[in-house]
Amino acid sequence: MKTIVCSFSRLTKQPLFWLALLLTLVAISILVNLGMWQLDRASHKHQLQVELENNQQKPLQSLGSIEFVGNLNGTVALANLTPIAGYYLLLDNQTYNGEVGYLALQLMRSSDSKYFLFEMGFSKALAARTDLPVIEWLSRQYVGEVRLYRRSANPLSDQLMIEETQPRRIQNLNLEQLASYWQLPLESYVLQPLVANWRYPQPWQPIPMGAEKHTGYAVQWFAMALALAVIGVIWLRRAMISSTKESL
Repeated sequence: MKTIVCSFSRLTKQPLFWLALLLTLVAISILVNLGMWQLDRASHKHQLQVELENNQQKPLQSLGSIEFVGNLNGTVALANLTPIAGYYLLLDNQTYNGEVGYLALQLMRSSDSKYFLFEMGFSKALAARTDLPVIEWLSRQYVGEVRLYRRSANPLSDQLMIEETQPRRIQNLNLEQLASYWQLPLESYVLQPLVANWRYPQPWQPIPMGAEKHTGYAVQWFAMALALAVIGVIWLRRAMISSTKESL
């Protein structure tokens, strides 16, 4: 025991020991915090999934009778919508069945004079980026069922980044910035028509990453932290053995 104490004492007098110890503790702390963050995200996604399932089970109601409070993702409503000519968007960098393209959206006004984005659906990108797909925009009134959804914000990039193309190309669906750009009181939910054999494919992914994936990532971060801690203990043990041999 005395030899071990002496060896440890010799190690603590070396600046490299403290540097290595500090870096190891910082790295473990970062990995543990990343794991905790993923668990928090998993809990949040689980709550969103429960709310989504509850919304989908609600009885059908008119769009005008809905109070836009709380999470309404997945809520189905009966809508009477009038297209507003010239207000068209292509949301860039979308994928569907392995293809890259755009999500086409147009502005609609409901029977109670509220403005909504209406999702036309997915359109494959053309070979040249300067060429945009030709969309068959709605020109007549739409009366039927719609599903409400709000896309999750991208934590790395959430700016609208609108381009002066025809139709307008955007990088993120930032409804607040879009409302400011159009100078219209745009509602915070997008409407997706629920019609059999709709003219365009309609991706439906209300929760991009489920709770299970976040939990899996958390396990990976915790496993890396544990592995690093084990490596640190092994390194410390070997350093003490080496220090003991030097003192003999």
